[in-house]
Amino acid sequence: MTVQQAETILLPTGVKIALQHRFAGDRGTILRLDNYAMINIYDDGRYYIQCDENGALLAVFSEVEKPWDPDTWGGPGPEEQILPWIAPRIPPRRFDF
Repeated sequence: MTVQQAETILLPTGVKIALQHRFAGDRGTILRLDNYAMINIYDDGRYYIQCDENGALLAVFSEVEKPWDPDTWGGPGPEEQILPWIAPRIPPRRFDF
C-alpha cells in the first residue's frame, strides 16, 4: 500500500485527509482523517487502520489489500538494533564541592 493508493481508495468514500505527516522514525506516513481515524502506511507496504469504528474503512481497504495485523505478524523486525541503556558504574555528580 502506498499513500497514493490510500488517497485513491478514500476518494469515493467522502472521507478527507485532514493531515499527512511522516512517522518520527521516518519509516512511513500517517494519514489523519477528518473522521478522527488514522491510517499508518509503512514504507515496506504494510498499512494499519486506527479508529473506534473502522468497519467501513476496513471493508473498503480490504477490497484492495488486507491490512497488517500486528498480532499475527511474523516478518522481519526493525532494521536497526536498539541497544538497552546501561547505567554508568560511577554516576556523574551534579555539583562538585
